Amino acid sequence: MPSAEPPPPAENGAPRSELEQLQMRAGQVTDDSLESTRRMMQLCEESHEVGMKTLVMLDEQGEQLDRIEEGMDQINADMREAEKNLSGMEKCCGICVLPCNKGASFKEDDGTWKGNDDGKVVNNQPQRDNKRRP
Repeated sequence: MPSAEPPPPAENGAPRSELEQLQMRAGQVTDDSLESTRRMMQLCEESHEVGMKTLVMLDEQGEQLDRIEEGMDQINADMREAEKNLSGMEKCCGICVLPCNKGASFKEDDGTWKGNDDGKVVNNQPQRDNKRRP
């Protein structure tokens, strides 16, 4: 694309030919392209590093969620054991058990302790029971 301006003078003061101008422009475009490619490669490397760090963090968080789920399963098992022990203590120590003082037995609710065997993310937690026992 020829410009309307007169060509700048060469180093020796003579005007540059159209060929010299085109070669000079081609060199500038090549330099700009090379610099752009270097920036692009650097951004790709940075993106790769960020992606790797993200994967590591997601893996750690997945392991943490697995440990939390194991802890919740253990709490559920402990609650069942405690309920059995309390029921046994009532039978053994309560010679005269009043029916009105008897608390509701532990109710296993599948919705509360649902598993994630289907591989989906568990999106709710056990709800707190606000009912008071007499």
